[in-house]
Amino acid sequence: MENSNTIKRASTLGVICYGLGDLASQFIWTFVGSYLTIFYTDIVGFAPIIVSGIMLLARVWDAINDPMMGSIAENTRSKFGRFRPYIAFGSPFLAVFAVLTFVNMGNGTGGVIFSTVIYIIAGMLYTLVNIPYSSLAAVMTEDPKQRNLIGTSRSVGMNIGMIIVNSCSAGLALHFSGNGAEVATGHGYMMTAIVYSLIAVPLFMVVFFTSKEVIVPDYEARKLNPKETLSGMLKNKYLMTIFLVSTVQMVAFMGRISITAFYVIYCLGAFTLIALIMTIPSIGGVIGSLVVAPLANRIGKKQVIALTLIGQSIGLFIVYFAPFTNMTQIMIGHWVYGIFNCGFPICLAMVADCVDFWQEKTGIRQDGSYYATYGLSTKLGNAIGSAFGVLIMAGFGYVAGSQEQTEQALRGINTTVNLIPAILLACAAVLLWILWDKSDKDFDDIRERLRNKHE
Repeated sequence: MENSNTIKRASTLGVICYGLGDLASQFIWTFVGSYLTIFYTDIVGFAPIIVSGIMLLARVWDAINDPMMGSIAENTRSKFGRFRPYIAFGSPFLAVFAVLTFVNMGNGTGGVIFSTVIYIIAGMLYTLVNIPYSSLAAVMTEDPKQRNLIGTSRSVGMNIGMIIVNSCSAGLALHFSGNGAEVATGHGYMMTAIVYSLIAVPLFMVVFFTSKEVIVPDYEARKLNPKETLSGMLKNKYLMTIFLVSTVQMVAFMGRISITAFYVIYCLGAFTLIALIMTIPSIGGVIGSLVVAPLANRIGKKQVIALTLIGQSIGLFIVYFAPFTNMTQIMIGHWVYGIFNCGFPICLAMVADCVDFWQEKTGIRQDGSYYATYGLSTKLGNAIGSAFGVLIMAGFGYVAGSQEQTEQALRGINTTVNLIPAILLACAAVLLWILWDKSDKDFDDIRERLRNKHE
């Protein structure tokens, strides 16, 4: 039983404002993730294999860069804490390079090199900001229920950001593309990125000023070497479980986001429907986020995440089997998918459990590198989903930029956007259920023992 009198907690304002960080992230990274693939293929003119190469090369570097950033952050010593400084000083640079990803330098060798370098740097800057931001959740409070609330705040921010980005991006891009434009131009995409970046930076600054790191490791004066950092990641069974499950989930989720525009434009036949189709799941996600924390407190985090993964899978199966002219069934499927798209905050709370577990086992607390591992799963999912998604569509006969796709190509797009993610989400639920063998009570006991030892 946990002694509530000794538990360090975050302020109410800090909990509420924490979600603004993910709201800001959606303005930058979700827009990039949703539209950069189609910008590369239909605007710049890169072949699908080139797009896949850019995405995968960036993620190979992330596999090295993300754990390094996690280690750097958790070993940082400053008057602002270990993680907050990176949010304040990194977000302006992230905003600039997010805009530069939508600069068209042509589809020749120079253009490929430029796009690759800019995209890799943008990913590194996202890591610089987002890993410390994610890590804050584990050091703002010791209360597991408040951690769930912090995760809920982040989930609400994420889904509100996705609602805004998904509902406004197509219209903004068309507006900036000029009068009479039926599809967005490169200028339209870049101007939209500028608008979002100008909004995102102040939101990150609010998080910096309202958050506080109340958990300071006992080994504050000691810095971990790279070998200890890597060992603490690979040997932790529960972190590796979250990494595996999250990677599979993110291949489905982020990969789907990056190519949903193809489904809307070519299968449903209207660029203007992008806002509606991509907004519905986000609205559903906000609704689901309001109940996910209380539900997790009642039945357990593992059970809630498995439930949300199965629910999302069912929603995408409904969409996949819907004829392209049956908008009612398509809408119902997206609503079901969206309502259950609310498990991310609980995943973050489970990462905090992994941190506590390893601290008790070894005496070492690795908030930064653990959240870097979770962040890497997001990026891997984005890269694998978008890179292989484009290749799968091309294998079915998709022709970039062509307004007339064959029936087989349309079937390939539907398979890539809906069927494959549905199967992956179901697999993620099974993996979690099999591999995660501790209850929430087990982790509560770990935190109680850590507090008693510290006192």
